[in-house]
Amino acid sequence: MTVVAGLWTEVEVRPDHDLLCLRGGLSLATVPRARRVLAKLLHDRGAVIVDLADAELAWGPAAEIFPSTLASAGGWPTTRLVLTGADGRFATQLRALRIHRSVPLVDDPGDAPAHLYRRPERVTRHRDLPVDIVAPAMARALVREACADWSATAAEDAAALVASELVSNAVQHAGGTCRVSVAVDGTRLRVAVRDYAPGHGPRPRPVDINRPTGRGLHLVALLSSAWGVHQHPDGKTAWAVIPLPV
Repeated sequence: MTVVAGLWTEVEVRPDHDLLCLRGGLSLATVPRARRVLAKLLHDRGAVIVDLADAELAWGPAAEIFPSTLASAGGWPTTRLVLTGADGRFATQLRALRIHRSVPLVDDPGDAPAHLYRRPERVTRHRDLPVDIVAPAMARALVREACADWSATAAEDAAALVASELVSNAVQHAGGTCRVSVAVDGTRLRVAVRDYAPGHGPRPRPVDINRPTGRGLHLVALLSSAWGVHQHPDGKTAWAVIPLPV
């Protein structure tokens, strides 16, 4: 058992998964420790059930550690995560934050292991990319792997091109690392690229037929049903949505 500033973590090894028991409050102070423990278990074992029977949500954003850590570890089905045992108030908070759409929330701990093998309503994964010429290729590989895992190959080519263009734009204009994310939610596939350079978002430029570049965002608009840019205090996220066949 490990104790850090009001949070107790205990791990029990089961035949096909690890059981992580959290006791105490998930707060701004305890989130880093909880994330490290959860990330290591997902990396080492690949399947984790988190028992929240003796835990509470002391800080709303702390709940994001569950979907974000799962996504960074590879996402379903590469890694699998289920939450269980949360009391009524905690469970209500998690559902209000829509955590259960990405990480199954099971009331009965006895039913939790079966949910490790059921695809969540929303599946997502992301990868941090370097400032390097190979970053767009890494983004394409991530998207293609995800589409294969999620039976979304109908959108694979379009999504890979969109990811490549958005990452190329971030590498060229933001001048720093970026994070590419891909998610499938119902009949939509969403690609997003987050950079850490404040400033105006990318805008399509008039096409100059005498130049081989400058067409990337026109391609993104052509391949997606919607796209845009969200501004953050420390950067921006360019995103695009690609429809999936019903």
